[in-house]
Amino acid sequence: MNTSRLSSQEIHAAAEAHRELGPEYHDAVVESFLAKVEKELDARIEARLAVSSPRPRSRQVDPATLAKRRQMLKHMALGSVGAAIPLSFATFAVQWHPGAERAVVLVWIAIAVLYAACAIQLRPPPSDPE
Repeated sequence: MNTSRLSSQEIHAAAEAHRELGPEYHDAVVESFLAKVEKELDARIEARLAVSSPRPRSRQVDPATLAKRRQMLKHMALGSVGAAIPLSFATFAVQWHPGAERAVVLVWIAIAVLYAACAIQLRPPPSDPE
């Protein structure tokens, strides 16, 4: 599949023509060679596109999988909140270092943003009003 129709002889011929014709024909020789290269690239691209399977434009997830993912997200959110609440209380009670409160607040904000982003991706598709 990797056979090139643009042979090394053609490359040598273009170089030889460039040398024989001189600088006044430099642009014409280069343009002719580049046209051949472009034609070869177009043919290869067309061949690859013909072989490759078309990809769907938008990723469609069936409703059952979407429901399972929503359920999993709900359980993950409840589990992380259930674990984070006692850890937050322990951090505020012990105060290991002066900036611990700020760190806990930033972690809670990160958790909220992460779960909000996941929830937005897992929202049901809009229904068609018909």
